[in-house]
Amino acid sequence: MLNLHSKIHRAVGAMWAAEIPLLLQCLEGKDESFPDSAEWEQRLLKFLRASLDTLEDEAWTKGLSCELSRWLSSSPSSSGEKSFLYKALGTVLGACKEVLHIQEKLLQHLEGANAEEPSEAQGMISLLSHAAESNFHTALDTLTMFASRLCKGQNGRISRRKKMELDSRRAQATRSALILAHGSLALRASKEQLLARLEGDIVGNILLLYSCSCRDLQNTLALLQSITDFSSAFQAVGDSACFNPSLKGKLLEILTELLKKYYLGTPVSPVPLKVVLALEQLSKLKPSLATKDMCDILILCCKTVVLHPSAEMMLKIRKSQQAAQYLQLLQTSLKALGRLMVVLLDTETSGFFQNIVHRSMSSDNMWERKRALQICSQLLAACEELRRGDACKHFGSLVGLLAPLTCDPMPTSRQLAVTCLSSLLRIQAKATNGGIETGDIGSLCEGLNDCSTVCQLRTSSKIARIVYRNFPLEHTIDFMMAIKDSFQKAKGMRVRAAGRWMITFLHMYGEDICRDVPLITYILRSCMSSPQRSMFTPFLSQALVILIRCHADVTINSFFPAALSPQTVRHEGE
Repeated sequence: MLNLHSKIHRAVGAMWAAEIPLLLQCLEGKDESFPDSAEWEQRLLKFLRASLDTLEDEAWTKGLSCELSRWLSSSPSSSGEKSFLYKALGTVLGACKEVLHIQEKLLQHLEGANAEEPSEAQGMISLLSHAAESNFHTALDTLTMFASRLCKGQNGRISRRKKMELDSRRAQATRSALILAHGSLALRASKEQLLARLEGDIVGNILLLYSCSCRDLQNTLALLQSITDFSSAFQAVGDSACFNPSLKGKLLEILTELLKKYYLGTPVSPVPLKVVLALEQLSKLKPSLATKDMCDILILCCKTVVLHPSAEMMLKIRKSQQAAQYLQLLQTSLKALGRLMVVLLDTETSGFFQNIVHRSMSSDNMWERKRALQICSQLLAACEELRRGDACKHFGSLVGLLAPLTCDPMPTSRQLAVTCLSSLLRIQAKATNGGIETGDIGSLCEGLNDCSTVCQLRTSSKIARIVYRNFPLEHTIDFMMAIKDSFQKAKGMRVRAAGRWMITFLHMYGEDICRDVPLITYILRSCMSSPQRSMFTPFLSQALVILIRCHADVTINSFFPAALSPQTVRHEGE
């Protein structure tokens, strides 16, 4: 190309003399930062576009597009060459100025592509996206024209042959590709272009294509990705208040229905996790919702992410080929859910703590506990960032739930439990305008990673003493109820940690909780009905001894049967 530039086009001589040696250095390995295939493609496409802008020759550009079109039509499907040719042709059409020529070439390859093959579907999207770089309106108009052909006759009389064509697998796959293409175009649009065409053309076409589709997994995933894309594009360039409120409501309704449908369905489907990602972006457009509705949606999102997949399903998918992709999507959804809560935390957070955190952190499923801790840590971080004191209402119960998790079998869960406790202390300090005594909790976390369970318990007890220095005693009963829940549901080290935290608390504050002693003794006595009481009976006995020492008469009258005299009980206790 460098030697033949004068025969290709004289205008590119100087530009190619400067750029081609740099490209050659990459190919010859002289460039230490050799790009991967995707980056190399981007360099070539950038070079192509720069060349076209330099020569400014419409006839030559049209000729090049025709040649690339011919090569594209004759290239085998799923080849890397064809994938690149879609992008190259789109880039050249983006540099063209004749609208009819652009539309002709776009329609030619949209009609010829077999979207049932993933590479061809992606090629259609790449072709339109690259053409839209400088010809956004033309590309979108062409896309609208082609999409209308796949929706015509849905509400009118059509022939049986036409109906079969519209219902064919190829037509369904083409609709999915076109739905994705609309989202991709939104990401390429300028602010003015997006504000002018988003609601009526982009979102309108997406909803029309989806309504005409069979709404299978492919169509649904395409819809969710396009909502994510155009919501992200719009919030980056526009004022969320100017987005049509009724359209926001319609999109939110669709997402909610999908969430409900798949929450009750297959637990390993990527759909509910993709819904969370779409909701995160859509929430930035601030859809108008009642507090209860928003809480219900968030609770459903949390349940979707926390409760699925089950322990049995986790074991299955870990052995499957899609396991890595699904688990990566799960982690991405967890992070998106945290950002979603930050955006929507103008609502009351009590429902999230009560319905999600409390239930899942005491689950037998260790993965469920881990995911619940991740959500709890993000929710507490959001409360801290936004200076919300809602978490303080649950201080006692959260401490009681987090205590046994400092000795959870999963190291990540142990660290997350301490992270949650640290956030909770900081929120408490800000809410009360007081200082906190956190000690060096960060260094104590290292002890929780020790292989020795004795070391883990010792470290957990040290953390307990730090937390209790800042404990509001009005939350004592909530704390004891959460400890009781741990006694009845937890196993192994978690039970021992819960017992240690309870005994440490009573040692520190036994003298100061006289008014709560009747309820505390009632809670302790109710624990005795648990089938696994043998695991925590020593802790109950020790707690009872501490309470008798501090408040003998109240404890004895509250805990022991009326048939026993206080003198007899006191004697036995001693």
